[in-house]
Amino acid sequence: MARLIIFCIIIGTYLLVEGCVITRDVTMYPDNDAAHALGPLHAKIVGHGNLNGTATMSLPDGQLLQGRYSISHGGSMGVGSVYASVYGPGGSASGSGVQTSMSFSGQGFGEADMMSPQGTTAHCEFLNDNFNGHGHGACRLSDGSLYRMQY
Repeated sequence: MARLIIFCIIIGTYLLVEGCVITRDVTMYPDNDAAHALGPLHAKIVGHGNLNGTATMSLPDGQLLQGRYSISHGGSMGVGSVYASVYGPGGSASGSGVQTSMSFSGQGFGEADMMSPQGTTAHCEFLNDNFNGHGHGACRLSDGSLYRMQY
């Protein structure tokens, strides 16, 4: 009987968490000349409690980029060239190269990829605080625009 109760609690908790819809409004701040020409952008990520979901971004010319995002569960992570392009040499971080690795708990590394029907793409790399749902990172559009992102 105790095993049945524990099993029901585990399944009930899983179903409750899986059913949660989490929406984050993302603000994108220009970081290079190409991005300054477009100005600040806004995006949205919508998850269902399982650290992945849909991502959308609107461009000033009316294009709507749509795609998906995924976040890892804390622990070790590495960031790639987009994050290093914004926060690396010449950005607000020190160091050189195109990869940075670090380890910390409670945060997860995320990536999002989006595309418009016109063919414009965006790739974002970010760090998510898995406790409070806030995060920051960087995005690169297919035209070379670089953005800092916060949510």
